[in-house]
Amino acid sequence: MVLRFEWSDAGRCRFAVSPLQETMSALLVLSAPSRHCWYLPWLRDIQSAIATTDLGLLKAAVPSNGHGPDFLWPSPTGPLATIEEDLAQVQATSPDAVAAELSEHVGRLDPVTVSADLRRALTGDPTEVRDALVAQQRLAWQTLVEPLWDRIRGLLDADITTRARHLADGGLEMLFTHLHRRARWENGALHLTGFRRGTVDLRGRGLILVPTAFGWPNLGIGPTNGTSAAPPALVYPMLGAAQLWEPAVPSPAVERLLGAGRAHILIETSIPSTTTSLARRVGLATGTVSQHLAVLRDAGLVTAQRRGREVLYRQTPLAVALLHGGDREQEL
Repeated sequence: MVLRFEWSDAGRCRFAVSPLQETMSALLVLSAPSRHCWYLPWLRDIQSAIATTDLGLLKAAVPSNGHGPDFLWPSPTGPLATIEEDLAQVQATSPDAVAAELSEHVGRLDPVTVSADLRRALTGDPTEVRDALVAQQRLAWQTLVEPLWDRIRGLLDADITTRARHLADGGLEMLFTHLHRRARWENGALHLTGFRRGTVDLRGRGLILVPTAFGWPNLGIGPTNGTSAAPPALVYPMLGAAQLWEPAVPSPAVERLLGAGRAHILIETSIPSTTTSLARRVGLATGTVSQHLAVLRDAGLVTAQRRGREVLYRQTPLAVALLHGGDREQEL
C-alpha cells in the first residue's frame, strides 16, 4: 500500500492517543493468545474477569485475515481523547454504513470458527447491531484496558515525545524510518508492506499517527476507502512496551538515600505520569505523592510538563544517572 502526500498533508500529520484503538487491539490479542506470548502477564491477570464477560458479538466483528469493519476503529480526535469520545464516533456511524461494512465482513468470516447465530446477529437491524457493538466495546475497555490505562497512557505520551523529536529533527523521512520496519518514506509517499496493494491519496486530510501498547509488533491502517472524509490513522507499536510488564523496583542503595516511598515514585517517573497515576501505581495517597514530587523536583530529579489539563512528571538525566548508579552498586 502506498499513501501519497500532497504539499498540505505533511502539515496535517499529527499524533493521537485512542483508548478505543487500544481496546480493539487488546481484543485481537485475546482472540489469539497463543500468537501473543509477549502479553502473558496481562492475559493471566484478566483471566477471571474475562471468563464472566460477554464479548461474543464484538469478537465476531474483529478483523478477519487483516480486514474488518472500519467504523469500529474510528480515527482518534487528538492526543487527549477519552473512551467516551471514541465511542461517540462509533455511535454516530450511519446505519447504511454499518450494514454495508458488516455485510462485507460477514462474507469473509470462517463458518467453522464463527457460529451461524453470530453471523446472523451481525447482519440484523444495523442500528441495533451498532448499539450492541458499542456497548460491548465499552465493556471490553472496562475489562481489558482501563485497569492499566494510567501506565499505558504514560508510555504512549513518552513515545509521542520521541517521535515528535524525530519529526522536528529530520522531517517525515526520519519519522517513518524509525517508526516501523514495514514503513518507508520515498519520493513524497509512504510505502507500507504487508497490506493490500493499492494507492491512497490523502487529499489534504493528513495522517494520524497512533502509538499502541497492545498492537506490538504489528502495523495497522484505516480507514483507507476513498469516500471517507476522515484522515487515515496509522497505528504502530509504541516504544518501551516491555515496561508495562516489568515491575519497577529501585535498588536498595537508592531506597536508603531517598526513602522507599520517594524512591518508588522516582523510578516510576521513567514513564511521564500524573500525580494521580503515580499514587495508584505506588499505593500512596495523592497528597503524599505530591509532597514527594515537590522534593524530587527541587532536587533536580524530576521535571513537570503540562499537557492539556494534566501535569506530567518525568525523570531528569540526573535521576537516570542516580538510578543506574544504584544498580551498579548493587551488582558490585
